[in-house]
Amino acid sequence: MSRRVPVPLAVALASCLALFVLASAARAETPEAEADPQSQTTTTVTVTGTAPAGPPVAVLKFGENSLRIGFLAQPTYEGLQDANSGGYSQNFYLRRVRFNLLGKLGKTVGSGVQEVELFFQTDSPRAGNAAPPTGAKNNGSTGFLVQDAYGQWAFAGQSAMLRAGLWIVPTIRQVSTSVATFLALDLPTWGLQQNTFLGGNGGRDYGVGLNGYLMDDHLSYNVGVFSGARQPATNQAPPLGQAACCRNSPRFAGRLMYDFFDPEKGYAYQGTYRGAKKVVAIAGIYDVQGSYEAYGGDFFLDWPIGSDAVTFEGDYIHYNGWGKFYSAIPEQDTLYVDAGYYFSEIHLQPFARYEFLHFAAAANKPKEQQRFGGGFNYYVMGQNFKIVPYYERIIPKVEPTTAKQKDTNRFVVEIQVSL
Repeated sequence: MSRRVPVPLAVALASCLALFVLASAARAETPEAEADPQSQTTTTVTVTGTAPAGPPVAVLKFGENSLRIGFLAQPTYEGLQDANSGGYSQNFYLRRVRFNLLGKLGKTVGSGVQEVELFFQTDSPRAGNAAPPTGAKNNGSTGFLVQDAYGQWAFAGQSAMLRAGLWIVPTIRQVSTSVATFLALDLPTWGLQQNTFLGGNGGRDYGVGLNGYLMDDHLSYNVGVFSGARQPATNQAPPLGQAACCRNSPRFAGRLMYDFFDPEKGYAYQGTYRGAKKVVAIAGIYDVQGSYEAYGGDFFLDWPIGSDAVTFEGDYIHYNGWGKFYSAIPEQDTLYVDAGYYFSEIHLQPFARYEFLHFAAAANKPKEQQRFGGGFNYYVMGQNFKIVPYYERIIPKVEPTTAKQKDTNRFVVEIQVSL
C-alpha cells in the first residue's frame, strides 16, 4: 500500500520545482551586488549607480562621504505540522521586510573602515503569518519597527571604535550574522532564550560599546553595556508609597574572536562566503545582568575547494538565571550546527542543520527538544536573489498527552530578494 505524500511536502516540492525551472531559464551569469549593507557596514563604497552587468547598487556619493540605500524581502511558504491532529498550518507570509540606510563619513582610517559610520534599519517581521494556535493573521498593524539605529566613531582608527544606539548585543555568531547571508535558512531556534526577559529586540538592545580589530585585523573584539531588563516599581510601607522603578543594574556583554586566515569586518558576519574568503574563526562570548548570565562560543569555517567551497559552523550557549531575579531563564544549554557545500558550476549549496535544547533541572526535562533539518540555497543572482527550500523534523523529548504523534514536520520555501 503506497503512502500518501503530505500536502505541505507536495506544495513545497512543486513550488521549488517551478521556481527552479523559471530561475534557471532566466538566470544571467553576472556578478552580484553586495547582499546587505548590514553585512559589510565597514566596506568602503566605490561603486555608484549600477554595477556593470549586475543588480543595481543604490549609493549616493558626496566627497569622501557616501550613503547607501538597501532593501530586503523574504516571501515565505511554511507548512507546520500539529502534534495533536497531525494536520498542517499552512501560511504564505513575509519572513522579513527591511529597509536600511548606511552612511559613511570622513576619512578612511583602516582597511574598510571610515571615521564615522551611521546605520539605520527598519523591519516588519513575519508580516501576514497566521501562526498557531490562534490562526490570527499578522497584517502588520503595528507597522515597521526600528531594528537597528546606531552611530559609530573610529576615534583610534580601526583598533578602537565607539558605538552607541540600538545594535546587536555581542553573542554567538549565528545571531550576529546578516540575515541576507544565512547558510541554513534562518536563526537558531534557541539562540535568543534571554531576549524577551531582558527586554531585547530581535537580539538588539540600547547601549554603548567598543569594538575594533587588532593583530593585523585577525583579533576582533566587541563589548557593550546595555539597558537590559527594567524592573517595575515596588511598594513600600505607608506613608512612603511606591519606590522608584527600574533600579536594576545594566546588562554587560562581550565577544572576542580570532580569524586564523582572512579577517572578517563589519557590523554583522556573513553566514557563507562560498569560497570568496579563506576563513577559520573561533570566538567566545559572555552576557550578564543581575543574577542572569550566559556564556559560550562558536567555530566557523568557510574554505574554497577548487571553484567550490565548504562551510561549517557550530554555536554553543549556556544560560542560567540562578533561580533568582531571572528565574524565568532556567539553567539550560543549546547547540546549533550547520554545514553546507557550494557547487559553483550549478550555483547550488545543499546544507544541513542540527540543534538541541537541554535543561539541567529534572522538572524541565520534558521541555527538551532536538531538531534535524536540511535543504539547499539556489543562487539565481547570488545573495541578491536566491531560493531556499527546507525540511525540518522536530523531536520533543516527551510526547504531549493529547498528541496523535510525537515528532512533527516543518516544510519551508523561501525566496530572498535583497539590494
